[in-house]
Amino acid sequence: MIQLHALTRRFDELLAVDALDLTIPSGAITALLGPNGAGKTTTLNMLTTLLPPTSGTAEVAGCDIVENPAGVRRAIGYVPEHGAVYEGLTADEFLELAGRVRGLESAEIHRRATRLLEYFEVADARDRRLGAHSKGMRRKVLVTAALLHDPDVIFFDEPMDGLDVKSQKRLGELLRDLAAEGKTVVYSSHVLQQVEELCEHLVLIHEGRLLREGPLTDLRNEHGGAGLRDVFLAMTDGAEERGSSWHELLTGEAPE
Repeated sequence: MIQLHALTRRFDELLAVDALDLTIPSGAITALLGPNGAGKTTTLNMLTTLLPPTSGTAEVAGCDIVENPAGVRRAIGYVPEHGAVYEGLTADEFLELAGRVRGLESAEIHRRATRLLEYFEVADARDRRLGAHSKGMRRKVLVTAALLHDPDVIFFDEPMDGLDVKSQKRLGELLRDLAAEGKTVVYSSHVLQQVEELCEHLVLIHEGRLLREGPLTDLRNEHGGAGLRDVFLAMTDGAEERGSSWHELLTGEAPE
């Protein structure tokens, strides 16, 4: 479970996250949604202790992000949108490093990594340097690294980026299994079709403020069963027709 208590972050005069109060439940996949610039990445960076809050706090797996950031880091796994790997290392070497940082022994790291890499069908490439891997293959290694220590809370930021259709299906099945085991899974993405397929719970933020939090089905029912895209646009003031043709956008003049 994750609990946010007036969580706030300023960058000089910019209020990026504005006193968020909410609870993200365990045992479910929760979508963290919002337009570009809404404060999603800043919120994730605070919850994963990469960025301190200006004020307020949050508890992640029972650990306060301000008072016990080391406890938070032990409890979480994180797949960032632009997660980097050490391209000079092989997948095995990178996962050995990730596992040892988490306090795992080499033999256990190898066993767990083998099962996960086989699941994602990249075990035969584990001895290749990561710089030679495709974007999708590096993504699978990052997911494996985030899950090696069996974390209670897992943050995924655009986790399907670079994955082929089969790999997306496998990762989706894995996320459902993690939630079914009682883990807290936070899923941030702009691909709303994937969100609709995977997520049961929704946190929607806009301009740093909380717009809505609760079951995704409740939100859709309140909007007459509309798809998530239409609901999202309506709630973030983006549903109105713009009415501009390509000619108008290019020249600023209406076509004759």
